[in-house]
Amino acid sequence: MEARNRQIFRLMALFGALLLVLVGALFNLTIISRDKYVADSEDSKTRTLTVQANRGSILDSSGTPLAYDKTSYNINFYRDPVQTGEKWRALYTDVILETIAILEKNGNESIDTFVIRRNEAGEYYFYWGAITDEDAIAARDKLWRGNMTIDADATAEEAYNTLRQRYMIPDDLPYEDAAKVLSVWQEVQNLAFKSYVPVTVASDVDASTVAEITQRSDELMGMSAVQSFTRTYPRGSMAAHVIGYMGKVYSETTLQEMKDKGYSTDALAGISGIESTMEDQLTSASGERVGKQVVEVDSRGRIQRVLSSTEATQGNDVQLTIDSDLQQKLEDALEANIKSINETQQQIYNSKLESYKKKEQDRGGRETRFATSGGAVVLDVNTGQVLALASYPSYDLNLFTGGISEEDYATLNDPISAPLFNKVISSKAEPGSTFKMVTAYAGLAEGEITPEETIDCLTEFTEIVQQGKAPSCWQKDPSKHTGENVTKALKDSCNYYFYTVSNRLGIDKINKWSDIFGLTSKTGIELPGEATGYVANQQVLYDNQKDIDTGQQNSKPYLVKLLIEKQLRSYGVLRGVEYSDYQVERAATRIVQLVGSEQELGPSIRAIMREELDIPESISYARRWHQEISSILYEITWNPVQTILTGIGQSVTAVTPIALARYIAAIANGGTVYETSLIKRIIAPDGTIVQENSPKVVSTLNDTNGYLEYIREGMREVVSAEDGGTAASMFEGFEYVNDMAAKTGTAQVSKIDLENTAWFVAYTPFEKPEIAVVVYIPNGYSGAYAAPTARDIMQFYRDRQKQEQNNNVPNPGGLVQ
Repeated sequence: MEARNRQIFRLMALFGALLLVLVGALFNLTIISRDKYVADSEDSKTRTLTVQANRGSILDSSGTPLAYDKTSYNINFYRDPVQTGEKWRALYTDVILETIAILEKNGNESIDTFVIRRNEAGEYYFYWGAITDEDAIAARDKLWRGNMTIDADATAEEAYNTLRQRYMIPDDLPYEDAAKVLSVWQEVQNLAFKSYVPVTVASDVDASTVAEITQRSDELMGMSAVQSFTRTYPRGSMAAHVIGYMGKVYSETTLQEMKDKGYSTDALAGISGIESTMEDQLTSASGERVGKQVVEVDSRGRIQRVLSSTEATQGNDVQLTIDSDLQQKLEDALEANIKSINETQQQIYNSKLESYKKKEQDRGGRETRFATSGGAVVLDVNTGQVLALASYPSYDLNLFTGGISEEDYATLNDPISAPLFNKVISSKAEPGSTFKMVTAYAGLAEGEITPEETIDCLTEFTEIVQQGKAPSCWQKDPSKHTGENVTKALKDSCNYYFYTVSNRLGIDKINKWSDIFGLTSKTGIELPGEATGYVANQQVLYDNQKDIDTGQQNSKPYLVKLLIEKQLRSYGVLRGVEYSDYQVERAATRIVQLVGSEQELGPSIRAIMREELDIPESISYARRWHQEISSILYEITWNPVQTILTGIGQSVTAVTPIALARYIAAIANGGTVYETSLIKRIIAPDGTIVQENSPKVVSTLNDTNGYLEYIREGMREVVSAEDGGTAASMFEGFEYVNDMAAKTGTAQVSKIDLENTAWFVAYTPFEKPEIAVVVYIPNGYSGAYAAPTARDIMQFYRDRQKQEQNNNVPNPGGLVQ
């Protein structure tokens, strides 16, 4: 009995212990966990929303807005996240359709972001905007399919049909209208993880639409009109390449950087121009400038009340150095100039039609190109400030506000006129005779010539003969270029004179002074996409340390390789052997790589042909095949002819218009090379100056001997009828012709003269220079033909200057204020 009692006692103790465990677990579940769940629940009821103020404005030099945020109204759509299923999707689709009808009735547009497009043939495809990187496209595709719940292997058409069914779009609704509805649903799904954030259906709508949407709010469930901001460009296309535009960012790297700075996932940012480079100053969407609202939401994600808020701060204003009146004049003058050249070219072409058709036939039928685009820039020579910058053709910046259409974007990406491409900072071209001032100054500074030394033009420069031919001067009557000193040679643009100077200097000294003048470095202008120019030498002509096809600074090495491949195949035909493409390409590559090495060409070429193509060296030697190959390689082998061609701005030299403008400014101001700048100052919302830019010196010529005076005088005589300058006819009757200096430049780019690149550079006034003007017109025929743009600008600038001086003359007995 006693043993049994002990056993019962042990069982009761065990049950008691189990009961304590259960009580403890229950306590943990109901008390401790309750606190955690309550905390989680409380946390889930609050959300933090971002609030933005105005983006900073972009102003011209006088403070006139060129880009600003205006107060506007958007139509937003909020879908209750718990209202799901076919019934609710059908209801919301009807609401979206009715809203779009209201918008379009009043002349507004709804968003057009749906990624599935349809071409004219009725074929569906995915469109990812400006993205071209395959990895980025794949990432976008995967994300979109995940958001929209679309199978990974579904075609564009299959995905489109699936979404039409899912969102209960009427069968008779055409694609164009269905895509508008699906654009809204797509944005809803993109923000599904933020169900409390509404989708913008339309931006910057008119007052009638705001009123109608507001009045019908009960009927149009989820739709509302809310105050917002719209980026506005009041001058349309003026200074488009300077100002730039805004849009959505697609680069994954940039998106991450923006996220780190506090941008929201749907924030817009500057894509080009000053909008892009000054994003950190202009934006109100990052960091401490973003306002915050902590709101309480219900279980459906609907906002119930605002718990706390911090005010948003608008971005800083950016004031440019651009003079709007001068900018508009420059754009108008450049456009008129290009159109006039085009008309003249067509007249010349038609008058010599047979001759030009023959030349076109000789180059494979490619039609002659006439002037259709160009660039021009005006610099303050004493500061490097950009007063005007025009790239033609331009485009209306307002096209990008609210999202540009696929059709408009395709037009702006026309490969020939390239409206989006900034020709002033991103184009590179042979400078032609505008480069001769570098050669002249280098010759004087290095002691290779003196200001008084004269050289008679003999037309052909027989000191250097290449393949039996000597370089010649453009002037076929040498009697017109006799007694050429440095000043007269610039006035006459005598090639023979500059061949002589370049031959004495050598390429290293020409490169040295090109660097000092700033032609081979970026100018520092605050715009994305500035290219870097280069002046010819062996590495520029061909660098055997870089890939032939993709690593060179010009196309000559690649073309030479193709010629050698053709030659090697012809040897195979003569020997009755057919070589594979791999054999020929490998042999040609090895042969081209001999250039710039210390290996002797003849034996090395023969050895490569033996090793790669099994051609006995005795055969290649006997038939002089190595010599034929060597003559082709000469095109990319630095030689004295390349040096003297560089001295007149040709060979493979290529510079940007903005760098050329900086160089002309340095000649005008006495030898100071400045960084170019578009930014005058940064202004905080309260009006205080955040940053004031001052001129930055890059290099100086240290012209203690006054050599620039001889060069400036030569440039003055270029436009002088009395001195018989090369551009005198273009300035006949020009009021300020005696108070300016200039130089023409014509660079040959093909065997058809109409396709020559036209350059014209100038500065004014002559004695105390203030502005430099550079005009660049691809396929512009002749440098003098680009002069009208510069002439119009100098007329405008000097007339305005004269008017301002007259306005400051006091009345008799009065005082100057």
